[in-house]
Amino acid sequence: MSEFSGRSFLTVDSKGRLFLPQGYRDLLGENFVISLSEDLKTPAFYTARDWEKKSELLRRIPQTDRRAHGLLRMIFSSTFPDYNTDAQGRVLIPQALRQAYGLNEGSEAVLAGVGATLEIWNAQAFNASLSALDGENAGEALDYVYDTYFSTGIQVSKGDGEA
Repeated sequence: MSEFSGRSFLTVDSKGRLFLPQGYRDLLGENFVISLSEDLKTPAFYTARDWEKKSELLRRIPQTDRRAHGLLRMIFSSTFPDYNTDAQGRVLIPQALRQAYGLNEGSEAVLAGVGATLEIWNAQAFNASLSALDGENAGEALDYVYDTYFSTGIQVSKGDGEA
């Protein structure tokens, strides 16, 4: 399984392309998928293999499930398979995703590695998402993660001497 981490700051060029650093290109492979991030807040790159796993899970949801159908429509209509970079390592971000997520010509963008995905953020939206986790919110998020997924009895300090 590919593991994306780190972040790169880039600019969307006049044709809607972003340069993908070599390390990210190596992890994505020759053909990859552009879709939505796991939280649906921004576009993301997936390896073909990781997207196939996710798609397989999503295809288990019956098309007749009215509550889920809108979500399936949003995800699959925002998915662009069989993508690759050009000879200079650039990738064209689909116009629909550029418009929906503020990735316009000349705009600052951030590639953020998040485990199995490489998210594509408008830089202002990315900074706002990080700011939302400052201070107490980050502690609460860590407590939730530990309690929900690890249950090892580890408690995160809230910064005021309490555990």
